[in-house]
Amino acid sequence: MPRHVNYVPHGVIPGGAAAFDNDLAIDEASFRKHLRDVASVEGLSAITVNAHSTEVGSCSFEEQRRVLNIAQDEIGAKLPLINGIWADGSLEAARLARMATQGGASALLVFPPAPFTLGQSPQMALAHFKRIADATDLPLIVFQYPLATGQGYPKDTC
Repeated sequence: MPRHVNYVPHGVIPGGAAAFDNDLAIDEASFRKHLRDVASVEGLSAITVNAHSTEVGSCSFEEQRRVLNIAQDEIGAKLPLINGIWADGSLEAARLARMATQGGASALLVFPPAPFTLGQSPQMALAHFKRIADATDLPLIVFQYPLATGQGYPKDTC
């Protein structure tokens, strides 16, 4: 799998949008075309997959792996791929991080676990990120929701 070694996240990093057929399976041909179209834009530093725009919350582990594999095959040699890590628990997040690393991702975009809406502490957030960091050598990008959602990280979480 292509991997842009030592990639440092920067610049413009759009999210690729997933395409699905009437049976809610990945529409591979449409997704590939979309990725080629997005990758043709001058000035991008990477493309994100397995995030909000690729409907990651509705995709199984295998579908997320397939999304990354399709993106690698289609545009991975041209641009680094940022793979989203969307999981309600740290163990699953670490499993996704290992999958993305093995699949050639160049960095990970880490979403906060949904249970954080019920309350969180800096120690909880740091433990979540440590579990992910221990599973990969890729750079981690923190996805920050507004604090009012309960999933945002307060300033003192660092």
